[in-house]
Amino acid sequence: MSKEKYDVIVVGAGTAGTYMSWLLAKKGHSVLTIEKDERERVGKRLDIIHFETDRIEKAGIPPFKVGEPDCIEIRDTSIVGTPDFTTGIKVRALQTIVRLTPFLHRMYKELEEEGVHLEFSCSFNELIFENKKIIGIKATKGTEKVEYHARVVIDATGKVAALRTSLPDDYGVETFKLGSNDVMYVLLQYIKWKYPEQEHPNPDTGYNWWLLWFGPSYDKNQAILGVGSPGSYENARLMREDFLNRANLPAYDIVKEEQGMTPYRRTPYSFVSDGFIAIGDAGALTYPFSGHGVTATWMLCMIVADVLNDVLKKEGYIARADLWEINVRYFKDQGAKFASLYMQLSGALNFKENEWNYFLKKGFLYQTGEDEEDIPEPNKEYEEEEMSIGELLKFMGKLIWGILKRKFTIGHVSRLISVNGLAGKIKKHYENFPENPEDFDEWVKKTEALWIKKNVAVKHLSNNVSIEFH
Repeated sequence: MSKEKYDVIVVGAGTAGTYMSWLLAKKGHSVLTIEKDERERVGKRLDIIHFETDRIEKAGIPPFKVGEPDCIEIRDTSIVGTPDFTTGIKVRALQTIVRLTPFLHRMYKELEEEGVHLEFSCSFNELIFENKKIIGIKATKGTEKVEYHARVVIDATGKVAALRTSLPDDYGVETFKLGSNDVMYVLLQYIKWKYPEQEHPNPDTGYNWWLLWFGPSYDKNQAILGVGSPGSYENARLMREDFLNRANLPAYDIVKEEQGMTPYRRTPYSFVSDGFIAIGDAGALTYPFSGHGVTATWMLCMIVADVLNDVLKKEGYIARADLWEINVRYFKDQGAKFASLYMQLSGALNFKENEWNYFLKKGFLYQTGEDEEDIPEPNKEYEEEEMSIGELLKFMGKLIWGILKRKFTIGHVSRLISVNGLAGKIKKHYENFPENPEDFDEWVKKTEALWIKKNVAVKHLSNNVSIEFH
C-alpha cells in the first residue's frame, strides 16, 4: 500500500473543500484534496446555486463575471410575496447566480496553480489512528488501496459527514448523522414559460409561507421553481402542490428536475479535535432562514486557515487544544447568530397563513424603503439590526394592534416573545464560548438546557397537510 505525507488532507472537493484547500495552499502548506467523483462529474447533482455577493468579496474568491460559464446573473434585490398574492415586498438581496460545475472547475485550476494535489475518483475508507489520535486516512484510488498521512485531516464530505460520523464517540466531536428532521428536502423544477408575455413571478421572488421561490435560470423566459421542507421529499412536493393550487400561474413546461438536501439543525458543539476539523455540511453549517451554506462555510474556513497557518509552523502533533481557537472565534460570532436564528424559527414558523400576511404587510419582517438606497438587506451579517427603544415600542404596538384586530392569536404572539427571549439567551451563551477546552463540558451542559426548550413548530397548509419543524 502506497503512502504519501502532507500538511493537510481535505476530503471532499465541493465548495467547502475546494475553498479550504485554496486558502491553505496560498499560505504555503502542502495540501491533498481527494474527491470520490470523477473530475467531470463533481457538482452535477445541482446546476444553478446562489452565493451572497458581499461574502464572495470578503472570502477573496476571484470575481465572477456575468456571461462567463460559471455566472448567470448578479442581482441586488428580491421580492417577497405574501400568501394571499396581493403584495410583493422588495428587499435587498445581494445574490450572484452561479453554475456550480463550471465554478468548481475554475477553482480547481486555481488550486493547481497554488500547488494543491487533487485526486479525483478517490474514495475515503477510514481514518488512521496512532495512539488513539488521527494521523491520516485510508482511501481507494481507482482500484488501488492507498494511505495518506497528514498533520490535520478535514472533513468536507457534505451531509454524509463520512469522517465525522466515523469518529470514536469519545473523540470530542459529535458523531450524529442527519435524520429526516435534521434536513430540508429541496425540489427544483427548471421551468420555461409557454407564454412569456403573460404576467408571471419575477426571479428572485420568494413565498416564505411555503418556503418556495422562483430563481433565475438560463434565460429571461425560464425560471427555477424551488421548494423546501423538513421531513421528506413528499412534504416538499405537498408544499409545492398547495402553492400551485392557489397561485394561478401561467402555463409552463418543466425542462428538468433536481433534488437535494441541506442541513437544518444546530451544528456540533465543536468542529475540532486531535488532528481533525469538520467544515460545511459535514458540520451541519447553513444559514437557518434560507438553507444557504456555501458562503457561511467560507467564513468558517477563513478562521480555520488563520489558525492552522500558525499551528502548522510549529513542530509536533496538532492536538485539540491547538485547534480550539477555531471554535472560539466561530461560535462567538457567526455561530452565535446562527444559533439565535435557528431558535427564533420555532416561534416564527408556528404562525398561520393569515398571520404571515399581516406580518409581511405591516413590516414586521421586512421594512420597505422609500428609494433603492433605503431598501433593507435582511441577511446582512446574518442577523437583524438592533432595535432602538422607539422602534421596539412601535413593534410592540403593532403586535398589540394585531391582537386587538384578531390578525393573530395571543398564544402565537406569546410563544414568539418567549422564543425571542430564548434566542437572546442562547446567542449570549454562544458568545461566551469557553476559551479553555477544560471548560467545554460544563458549557455543553448549559447549552443543552437551552436547546431542550426549543419546541416543534407546525405549519398547517390549506390542503390539510401539517408539516413539523423540529
